[in-house]
Amino acid sequence: MSERIPRKPGQPAKSDKHSDLYTDEDPKGTIQGLKFATPDDAKASVSKIKSSGRSHAHKIQAAIAMEQRAKVMGKASAAAVYRSFINSMKEDAPVNAVGGGQIASVGIGTQGEPGVNPKKKKSVVPFKTFMRKTPNM
Repeated sequence: MSERIPRKPGQPAKSDKHSDLYTDEDPKGTIQGLKFATPDDAKASVSKIKSSGRSHAHKIQAAIAMEQRAKVMGKASAAAVYRSFINSMKEDAPVNAVGGGQIASVGIGTQGEPGVNPKKKKSVVPFKTFMRKTPNM
């Protein structure tokens, strides 16, 4: 695991230059009162997340953050509560705009992408084909 990199004074919020599991960079979007000390705390927190009225993605994000915090603190049983909630949310994930995913013309499903033979070997394009040519000086 890499070392924690705290946000420096004057560094913008949501910067990729720091990694702090415990800094709340968007307090307006926070689901208040989430805990991970015990499995019972985690279960109560999962209940709060479920009833928060937030989007599916927001709920998943909150649960992942809490699972990571629990893992870092050595609370494996609490982390397991969050992980099982995350896995159940994955099953309930909203379907994309295409539909159920079995549409051949979109390239998904048993028939695959139209016009592409999956048994045919794909040719490899050398990387230098895409490199920019610099003028000789």
